[in-house]
Amino acid sequence: MLMNLLAPRPLPALLVLGLSLCLAFSAEATGAVDSAQLAYFQRASSCTAVLKGQVVALQTRSQKGEAGLRAEMLRLAELSFTFVGRAYLRGLRKPQADQLLEAADQQLRDLSPEALRKLSADCQAQGSQLLQDANFLERALVKNRAAARVDKLLAPEPAPESASAPTPAPKPSPGPKPKT
Repeated sequence: MLMNLLAPRPLPALLVLGLSLCLAFSAEATGAVDSAQLAYFQRASSCTAVLKGQVVALQTRSQKGEAGLRAEMLRLAELSFTFVGRAYLRGLRKPQADQLLEAADQQLRDLSPEALRKLSADCQAQGSQLLQDANFLERALVKNRAAARVDKLLAPEPAPESASAPTPAPKPSPGPKPKT
């Protein structure tokens, strides 16, 4: 019985279990949102929005043929997902998170290029510190989600269904039935 408990387990199952335990015992994951918490969520949303915007800008450059952008896209996506993960651990959930991100996107449109550069630099520094302070499981999840996002952004767009799929040949008729 003890040997079964000590047997190696698949890493993904351990990651899920570890994250579940972190969330279950996190004091930050419970309770009502106060003004300090809301301010943190707004900051995390602003940072997520500005970093996401930079990743999309790099994607556009990549689509135009510029090479060697994946590493920077991955770095920025990791920082963005770090803010998402930290806000989640503090209790931010889907409906409110979507609203805050939309509001942050709106606010970014009104910022000057200089203000955007400053916000990005500040968010990158803060995100780097948050990622450095994260535990192994949190870092693994952030890196996994960021890599999946970048891979999706860099994947070639599929051709339209009608243009890429050859027209199937008509099925031959079965012919006369054999006599029995």
